Amino acid sequence: MPTKPTILFVGGGSGGHIYPNVAVLERLEERGVSVNAHFVVSTRAVDATVLETGDLRGTALPALPLSLHPAKAWAFYQAYQKCVGLVAGLIAEHDAKVMVATGGFVSGPSVSAAKRSGLPVALVSLDAVPGKSNRWSARSAGQVFSAYKTGVLKQAEVVSVPLRRSVIGTSSPGDARKRLGLDPELPTLLVFGGSQGGGTINQAFIEIAGRNAAQSPFRGWQVLHLSGEQDREAVAQAYAARGIAAQVLAFCGEMGLAWSAASLCVCRSGAGSVAEGWANAVPSLYLPYPFHKDQHQRLNAAPVVQAGGGLLLQDHADVKRNADELLGPLRGIMHNTPRLDQMRRALVEHRPPDGADAIADWVQTRL
Repeated sequence: MPTKPTILFVGGGSGGHIYPNVAVLERLEERGVSVNAHFVVSTRAVDATVLETGDLRGTALPALPLSLHPAKAWAFYQAYQKCVGLVAGLIAEHDAKVMVATGGFVSGPSVSAAKRSGLPVALVSLDAVPGKSNRWSARSAGQVFSAYKTGVLKQAEVVSVPLRRSVIGTSSPGDARKRLGLDPELPTLLVFGGSQGGGTINQAFIEIAGRNAAQSPFRGWQVLHLSGEQDREAVAQAYAARGIAAQVLAFCGEMGLAWSAASLCVCRSGAGSVAEGWANAVPSLYLPYPFHKDQHQRLNAAPVVQAGGGLLLQDHADVKRNADELLGPLRGIMHNTPRLDQMRRALVEHRPPDGADAIADWVQTRL
């Protein structure tokens, strides 16, 4: 019996780098393409959790982020060379047929090893501003995909961010709300911060909830707030103190349900969050993570904003300023049904094609 071909799926450091690879694997399986999938990830705890919960096999590389600081450059170089050797060993051990790399600091040495071994490589750049690792790896990849058109990766084929089926809602809004412990009839504001952390968003909503009734945007609405564990109790208490209908969860393992339940969203603009909201046609207010030097999350949100499906705000890392900036748009959209409907229609009309399918097409031709 012939053995199944092995694909090395490379990407780590956050779920946002691993889940796009999971989406590509899903599309291959849906087509009846039987493969051995081996995930190459970082040593961060979140990577181990993603692999474990998804029942995925993989190897953690002791890679380090690129640093030109004299005290760190040598350690980076040593780790890089070690990881090149480890990945070369994986390629030989599994007789790998193809590699898909979604960025992050594990991709650099992995793509280098693949090039030396003659292994076909597709690099998938997920953010509007390609990181240092992606810019370097693109030189060695045979195929480059990008979720954004960028002058940096001029050779890239533009596709949407690959999304797992589980984050694309299939339930009716009412059914999804009921399953999440919400009122099935009430419009729902979804609030979450994503893997980069939503502490400043959580604090802004605690402040908004505590303001007087005349300023409150929540009348006639309910809130599904994914706060993370650290702020869950404080956020829940803030809503309860003002009698605001809210379901506050540390996290939601069924994001497809959360998106199905949502009428409007407030979130970061990581590439995955933007793509999920667009795929589910949920109008969104974006507060980009404020501590990235290149501010790439602002650019991630730009296509949705230009299409008319979202608004881009600024996270000032200041509780009162953030609350002040959010209140106007929240009141202006939550209680303006025609505007909300118009934003939703714009998302449907301009929705990009499925990036996971395009990448699966490329992979399948090389197996």
